Amino acid sequence: MKFLNPHDPFFKPLWVRILVVLVPLVWAGLELYSGSQTWAIISLALGFYAGLQLFWVFYKTPEKGDKE
Repeated sequence: MKFLNPHDPFFKPLWVRILVVLVPLVWAGLELYSGSQTWAIISLALGFYAGLQLFWVFYKTPEKGDKE
């Protein structure tokens, strides 16, 4: 089981993928504004990971033998 499965039908609409990436990035900005660098880095990493999974891996088709 993956942390974030980009081939799940839930992530098919573009607006859902954009929202899932933007929410942690905006939250990271709010944490930086409030002075909490640790939570900002964690939120930034989550947003970056979601972006990689939903926009880089999403367009790659799963291999025949891969389990989802």
